[in-house]
Amino acid sequence: MMEVVIVDDGNRLTVYELVERVIPCIIAKHYSENYIQGFRSTFRNLLAYCNKNEKKYFTAELAQQFMLDCYGVQPGTVERRCSRVHRAMDLLSDYQHFNAVMLRRRLNREFPAGLQEGAVNYLQKLSLHGRRENTLRSHRNVLLRFTDYLFSVGVTDYKLLSADIVNRYVKVVSCNYSNSVVRLHYSILLRFFQYLAHSGYKETDLSLKMMPIVKVSASARIPTTLDLSQIESILASVDRESPQGKRDYAVLMIAVKLGIRTSDIRNLRPANFNWEQHLVSFTQVKTGEPITLPLPTDVGWAVIDYLKNGRPVSDAPEIFLRAVAPYVSLQNFDNILIKHMRKAGIPLDSIKHHGLHSLRHSLATHMLDEGIPITSIQGVLGHINADSTQKYIGVNVRQLRSCALEVTD
Repeated sequence: MMEVVIVDDGNRLTVYELVERVIPCIIAKHYSENYIQGFRSTFRNLLAYCNKNEKKYFTAELAQQFMLDCYGVQPGTVERRCSRVHRAMDLLSDYQHFNAVMLRRRLNREFPAGLQEGAVNYLQKLSLHGRRENTLRSHRNVLLRFTDYLFSVGVTDYKLLSADIVNRYVKVVSCNYSNSVVRLHYSILLRFFQYLAHSGYKETDLSLKMMPIVKVSASARIPTTLDLSQIESILASVDRESPQGKRDYAVLMIAVKLGIRTSDIRNLRPANFNWEQHLVSFTQVKTGEPITLPLPTDVGWAVIDYLKNGRPVSDAPEIFLRAVAPYVSLQNFDNILIKHMRKAGIPLDSIKHHGLHSLRHSLATHMLDEGIPITSIQGVLGHINADSTQKYIGVNVRQLRSCALEVTD
């Protein structure tokens, strides 16, 4: 959960001054003494490092070098054992850039008093209009974060909400989250402010006063892909003799050969597979559309091997389960790819996104490279709109070269 502590202006503070200002903000939130001491220890190490290396001011480069030299954390990676160190650097960066400290904690399940009615009624309206469960969950989570922020800065009634407060929140989110998360917050808040004005919770429509964010067209973003040799190395790194390895291999094969979305892999059940006709059929979570794909023999055998020799005994309907108790549906599939990229010696910073979705991107790109038409790729990926598939042209260097014009004098 994100909570913002607004602090005084910190114009070009030294590392020491940043630390001196951030620590009281942490203490003010009543964290445990052990938690606070963890930050103090990291800050002491940072100050000693700065003194030794004659560094006066805090920069992103300094933070990365400090974590590498003192904790062995490679740039672009996040290691659980050093999560407190990452968090400490984030706190200093937050304060330095926009004079606010972002304190993350578990998301509250209830909206703050005074702000609950408007938010709940908005969500009920979405539900009545037939919005999907995932959409409702996204709207609820964004509004929980936003209303918690409002409560933390003293806003307990939507009538007290101002454009300045909204834009400060947008700025905080923009500085701390990925482009996709920022766009999600922005679009949901636009609709929410329109609802507040239309329903009488707020006299003015604040959606008209929100500062714009820089939006990048989806077609302008080049998908993250792995080349064929990298994919082969990843698959070869899997220990296919262990139960967990059998699961990981089946998941990776499905992603590599079929390009199925992570949400759909998570929901796969034995009934989705037609072994006699070599087909896999399911309803896509994202689009709600049914899709049937041919099941390659090697993918089918990987799934069968896991079902017969690797899957724990469980009443869970999903195929892919946690490898340790409780044996319930596996939720974090991205870690499977990250783990085996590391085992294969592929640097995580070699691709922008490390999630399983990058294998879906890779499949589309390799199909395009083999001359398969966009319309056929669209069918395999389950895209309703061909524009969603069109972006993969951007990474097909071979075909782009064939379109190049000769430069003449």
